[in-house]
Amino acid sequence: MKKYLYLLFAAFVAVGLSACSPDDNEPDGPETEIPDTPEHPDDGNEPENPDNPDNPNPTGKTLIVYYSFTNNIHTIATDLKTQIEDADMIRVEPAEEGLDYAANNYAIGSALIQAIRNNPNDAASYPEIKPVEVNIADYDRIIVGAPLWWSNMAAPLQTFLFHHGDEMKGKDIGLIVSSSSSGISGVEADAKRLIPEGNFLEPSLWIRSSQTSNCHSLIADWLNKIN
Repeated sequence: MKKYLYLLFAAFVAVGLSACSPDDNEPDGPETEIPDTPEHPDDGNEPENPDNPDNPNPTGKTLIVYYSFTNNIHTIATDLKTQIEDADMIRVEPAEEGLDYAANNYAIGSALIQAIRNNPNDAASYPEIKPVEVNIADYDRIIVGAPLWWSNMAAPLQTFLFHHGDEMKGKDIGLIVSSSSSGISGVEADAKRLIPEGNFLEPSLWIRSSQTSNCHSLIADWLNKIN
């Protein structure tokens, strides 16, 4: 009888030890990771933009910045704003009011452009403009509306870009240029010099002065090309 009880006890202990085997505490396989999809979003942070690491959190907003003496660019920029869903617009103005750039065969404007050409890296070479309150970081795209002065970008607009061009790093940059007949390559070169790390959208839009009143369709076609 004692021998029978001993064997029964030994069998009970063996079963208990088997139940506590450490192999049973290991998972059956690797844990499954749920991919970040619209059905399974990540931790709630703003969406990243892998195509443009310099601008990781796109907002979709556009800033239109322009200068206009004859109001051709003003007309163009105003029409442009109506064709973009989410856009803000700022107009650059010279600090000194009442200057007649057309006087004496545009002598004032010519002198301003020459001063920039002589020393483009010196802030003192650029004419003063009225203060502009803008946070470039709020925008993904910047569209620059520029008149052509002596084959270059109008001097007051160059001043704005000289001070804010570095803030436009990695952003999409569109360029619209107004001129009577001269080509716009010099204005494009100014824009790329003043916004050295911008992502320039090709092509630029050249609207001749005679086309200003019919600019709507030209702008629409251009937006389709750069979209």
